[in-house]
Amino acid sequence: MTVPEYEELAEVYDRWTASNDYESWCDYIQRRIPPSAQVLDACCGTGTMMRLLQSRGFSVAGVDGSAAMLGRAASSLEPGTLLWQQDLSRPGAPPTTFDALICCFDSVNYFVADDGLDALFSFAAGAVRPGGRFLFDVNTEHKLAEIFGNSHYGDDLGQFAYVWRNRYDPDQRRVQFLISLFIEGDGAYHRHEIHHVQRWFPHDTLLSAAAAHGFDLVEVCDDYSDRPVGIGTLRETWVLTRR
Repeated sequence: MTVPEYEELAEVYDRWTASNDYESWCDYIQRRIPPSAQVLDACCGTGTMMRLLQSRGFSVAGVDGSAAMLGRAASSLEPGTLLWQQDLSRPGAPPTTFDALICCFDSVNYFVADDGLDALFSFAAGAVRPGGRFLFDVNTEHKLAEIFGNSHYGDDLGQFAYVWRNRYDPDQRRVQFLISLFIEGDGAYHRHEIHHVQRWFPHDTLLSAAAAHGFDLVEVCDDYSDRPVGIGTLRETWVLTRR
């Protein structure tokens, strides 16, 4: 059966992404925001980054388009943590403002519609106080075209297994992920078909969107490090300041 992007994925998401170096992502973010910063995690998923930031003393809130992912987040965050559901690819303002906004793990690449990036930066402009920061990462063209490309792979992880097929369109600068997910339950494995799309954004496109919504560039780094981006960079990390 066909399911919304993350509703079924939420059940296995944390196990699937356990190899992500979330701690080093938090290290990078922590070095670039004040110790007392109030942080909003956009596309927060199951709340892993929020949990780590809370453990480091930050006040955090989260927004995501998936009710199932938010449900997982709520079960493991501090009581009273602000969470709300919102499709950030459509116009809409946050309920309050923050000192910093983060958007991690390739989430920006999913704003594939022609007006999607503008909607995200419009939300960011409403979410970040003047002088605050917007930190996000994006997969590079090299990663989408050469690493994902037209490949396919899979794995059996015990309680779930998957087959992942990629299709890259160089004209559209997009890669389609066609995922067959098998989740164990009631003595059998239940199959779910998931379709994701990521889009590559050139620097000029990101800089234009940032400037149009009142953000100035601070730095672009290689994957949550102090290294400059290069030809082999797979993920870029951007830091912007709200004018």
